[in-house]
Amino acid sequence: MRLRRPLKIAALLLLAIVVLAALVLRHYAQPERVAALLAEQARTRLGLELKFEPLARYSLWPRLRLQLQQPRFTLPGETAPLLTLERLDVSLPWSSLRDSSLVIEELQLETPQLELSALQRWLDASDDNAAPPDLRVHLVVNDATLLRDGKAVARGVDFAGDIHAQDLQRWWQELVQAVPTASALPPLPGRAQIESIELDGVTLKGVRIESTPARTQ
Repeated sequence: MRLRRPLKIAALLLLAIVVLAALVLRHYAQPERVAALLAEQARTRLGLELKFEPLARYSLWPRLRLQLQQPRFTLPGETAPLLTLERLDVSLPWSSLRDSSLVIEELQLETPQLELSALQRWLDASDDNAAPPDLRVHLVVNDATLLRDGKAVARGVDFAGDIHAQDLQRWWQELVQAVPTASALPPLPGRAQIESIELDGVTLKGVRIESTPARTQ
């Protein structure tokens, strides 16, 4: 009988802590503000328009993540999307709840569809002399589909690895300029698995790719 009173007090204290944490989170957590920052970054740094279904929301486990439902990226002046997703998860530091800065730790793309023709137009329209953003982020892609003019050329693409925007631009420039030392594969250290891919009328299934960071001299 004597233990009941301390247990009740502990339960009340725990309830008070939970309510207080919820009130603090409600005060500071503004997913619409962070989502607007993300859309602004996509427009000013990438030249892409980002739209998504309301409302943006936070997921708190196992880390702080901003979740956008049905996001789509389009080139300015175009209606057909370059990239559509079922959901985009943006992992953020907890400080983003109170700061106005946007620091992305990880991007997780759920069921994306990438239109390669639009991607080519975006790359062709980019200024080769403009410095790309110094963006380094861990990327996770689940069940992606690659399209060319609306036709699927690769299905069931999964990827987990790191991307660096400046390394990607350097690789693309060397590839376009036919530099003898240019690599045929982009610098994306990580692991990829492709359920099926069509290349010049040949269908490959169960493709696995593992890439390690290039060694520096």
